[in-house]
Amino acid sequence: MQVDLFAIQPYMSLEDYATHSAFYCKLRSLIEAAHLMRNPQNPALAVFPEDLATFLVVANRVGVIESATTMDEAFSRIGTRLMPNIVYTMARFRTRSLKRAFFTWAAPQVWRIWYQTMTELAKTYHMTIVAGSALMPENRLGLNTAHFAAQSADIYNFSFTVDPSGQVVYHTKKVNLVPTQEDVLDLTPGPLESALASCAWNGIPLATSICYDGFSMPHTTTEPKFCSLIPLLDTRGVRLVAQPSANPWPWQDRWVFASKQDQRTRQQQWMAEGSYLALQNCQSIEVIVNPQILLDMLDIHFDGSSMIIARTLSGGVEILSQSAGFQANPANEEVLHATWDF
Repeated sequence: MQVDLFAIQPYMSLEDYATHSAFYCKLRSLIEAAHLMRNPQNPALAVFPEDLATFLVVANRVGVIESATTMDEAFSRIGTRLMPNIVYTMARFRTRSLKRAFFTWAAPQVWRIWYQTMTELAKTYHMTIVAGSALMPENRLGLNTAHFAAQSADIYNFSFTVDPSGQVVYHTKKVNLVPTQEDVLDLTPGPLESALASCAWNGIPLATSICYDGFSMPHTTTEPKFCSLIPLLDTRGVRLVAQPSANPWPWQDRWVFASKQDQRTRQQQWMAEGSYLALQNCQSIEVIVNPQILLDMLDIHFDGSSMIIARTLSGGVEILSQSAGFQANPANEEVLHATWDF
């Protein structure tokens, strides 16, 4: 079966998160670009990057944070303004963590905007969409509703996939938390067994490994629980993997966790230890779609090069498509396209 695959590399600004309408319009422009590239006879899959929806916590509150210089300061201002709500959330869910309480309180707004945007785009353009991810708790009301009620104050890096009818058909939670980044946010690692589930996309087993979950090895020597998901998904017959990513370190600077003898850049380390390496040893997985988010918001910076990679018959890996730009700049926004025959 021939399919069209898209890795969407957006440049996201504070203005894109200001309102529901702004977020929808930004993402619609990107899906529209993908739609114009596709073969209308082929099933199409579009993959958005990690943390795409996390910053919807600022929607309708941009005025509160306009003069802030850091994201911590911005969240603190929002939290201070809404402190009674945060305290109530802490008491209700019996958590002492302000961070967990904040993400739990913000989740109904984040989910509503994110869910409605992705389901509408999937239906309008008749595509299957891997919606990127957001930091949020489980919704005890289920996944096919715009309404949200937190199951608990456990906060996950969560991703969902929606089909062309607008139904959420698959979801996953990130298992491996990135050291010095996610492990300081009071996040809860997703359970391994559920992260190894997949869905059938036009008969093709599809799974999502959120960024670090797709790496072949840990970033540091102090992560005994690190588990690479790609080999495990491969043994379960998965053939297509979406790897939504968000890289917080300069792409061409020296790798932050490098030893004294290691002079590799983040880009070189990504290629040497990430899903590009993992795919070489696969027997079932054929293609990995790996979009990166470009973001320059207060003191938060994400950059990186998006890729669509495929395993060759000789056991190597071919780059089917790769973004030309990697820095957080509007000019580097890009929609990558590849056609593949499963």
